[in-house]
Amino acid sequence: MLTTKVLLNKVRQKQDGTFPLVIRITYSRKSIYLPLGYNLAEKDFDAKNQRIRPSSKIASNITRLNNGIQEKLKKIYDTVTRLEEEGKIESLPMSSVKKEIEGKSVGNMDFFNFTDSLIKDLKKAGKYGNAEIYRTLRNKIEKFHGKNSLPFRQINYAFLKKLETQHYASGNTAGGLSVYLRTLRSVYKKAIKHGLAKENHNPFNDYSIKNGTPKRQFLNREQLETLKDAPVEESHLAKARDLYMASFYLRGMNWMDMALLKGDNIQGDLERIMYIRSKTRNKMFSIKITPALKQILLAYNDGKIKEDDFVFPILTRDISQDQIHETIKNKRKRQNIYLKRLADRLELPKFTIYSARHTYANILKRSGAPSNVIQDSLGHTTEAMTQAYLSSFETNVIDDYDAKIMS
Repeated sequence: MLTTKVLLNKVRQKQDGTFPLVIRITYSRKSIYLPLGYNLAEKDFDAKNQRIRPSSKIASNITRLNNGIQEKLKKIYDTVTRLEEEGKIESLPMSSVKKEIEGKSVGNMDFFNFTDSLIKDLKKAGKYGNAEIYRTLRNKIEKFHGKNSLPFRQINYAFLKKLETQHYASGNTAGGLSVYLRTLRSVYKKAIKHGLAKENHNPFNDYSIKNGTPKRQFLNREQLETLKDAPVEESHLAKARDLYMASFYLRGMNWMDMALLKGDNIQGDLERIMYIRSKTRNKMFSIKITPALKQILLAYNDGKIKEDDFVFPILTRDISQDQIHETIKNKRKRQNIYLKRLADRLELPKFTIYSARHTYANILKRSGAPSNVIQDSLGHTTEAMTQAYLSSFETNVIDDYDAKIMS
């Protein structure tokens, strides 16, 4: 399962035309790069044999340098073998494996260091949503603790009770506390697997997380009609309204999926939209494009949607991969600010772009749709009870209910 390769890192070319010499370490299809401290020109490196050429002037003794690289390779295999024998390798983030190889053991990492490493690995894996959840928890604990160091042994039952008391004293809800504590429990379990904490010290063995009932924001049918039909002159507010309505027409499609939706997700002549929800990634959605949705799609694509273009005016074609997540997050904040202005102007209850999902579910329920149709249409595939319903309804059944509420 472990492979190594000595190579030049071609994506990090230096100004003088040389490349960093690195060891690529791959384990279970995850890779990290270990820099060797040298920059080489391509002519100085034997890529086939993974060695520095004897003709290179990078050092006075090339043989000793190549032998040193072989010693590092041996250390890598020895370290990974040890981690396998200790049963840690499967749960360790690759960044922690790198630290072990470099002799910077994760054994002394506290809560903040360890959470930072988890956030870094989640971002590297493209799981920006989960990374944001961990980051929010980290900020919450840092503010509560008031210090920049927190050993796992200090996270005990008394620590959790104090956190709970402060949370409620600040006027926050049980639902919010539940989210924080479940995330903290997840971090603690990972810390146990990494040998940073002990199971017999796990405070969640004694502390029970209370399930809070989240406050669902939604608009009823009359309020939705008010939003849809109200004259809005400002282009930015009109666009915010249109994006909310588009989310509703797409069964409450979340902001991330709307932002990433492209022309190749559209089937036929604007007949259906096919996509896999980024949050769960385990179910293909097929949604019929209603006339109202079609009008919005054409309005923001100059009457024609190209396959490789983003469907909604959230991202642009020239955006880099590194900028996508931050741009989506910033645009969502701006969208919610505009929706708040619309709510104030139209005397509607406060709502956000995410509430389009609850609005859809609420109106669908009031239209007489069975709960299992609602569960299928929203894609609640993570709960066992929901799973039982998923195979029992075909797409056209949901289309019929969509037609009732979107006419």
